[in-house]
Amino acid sequence: MNEKILIVDDEESIRYTYQNFLEEAGYEVSTAEDYKKALWMQKNNKFDLVYIDIILNGMTGIDLLKHFKRKDSNCQVIIITGVPTVETAAEAIRLGALDYMVKPLRQDTLLRTSAIALRHKELADSKEMFRKNIEAIFRSVKDGIVSVDKDMTVLEMNPSASSLCGVSRD
Repeated sequence: MNEKILIVDDEESIRYTYQNFLEEAGYEVSTAEDYKKALWMQKNNKFDLVYIDIILNGMTGIDLLKHFKRKDSNCQVIIITGVPTVETAAEAIRLGALDYMVKPLRQDTLLRTSAIALRHKELADSKEMFRKNIEAIFRSVKDGIVSVDKDMTVLEMNPSASSLCGVSRD
């Protein structure tokens, strides 16, 4: 396994426990105790999965979630909290968190959730690669290509098709 996981929590015992569980399962794990260290870690690494405590010294896990998703939309983020509320759960999910979980997480739950999140990341990465490949084909083919849905609504067309039909992609 090459999957890289970051655990961001101000409680050392949580970081240590989760790190041990995940490393025993074969994951590469890093930890950060606060917002600033997590930003530094992200700047110097590419993570597949990040567990973020919602309450961090000075900033919130929601702020960090926004930052991680802005930098890499396929990075999977799971918010963990000891003080769950409907409001923070709804906001976390709305901003792109894969899950919102209540601490402490049991070992089996942590490992199962990590496996699901990493599979989700793998699928998102594959979808993105497929999208980029299709986009490259559309741009490079000299013949006109038009992609339509089942109702014949134009979804995409390459520059050649735009020129042949006399219409813009927009």
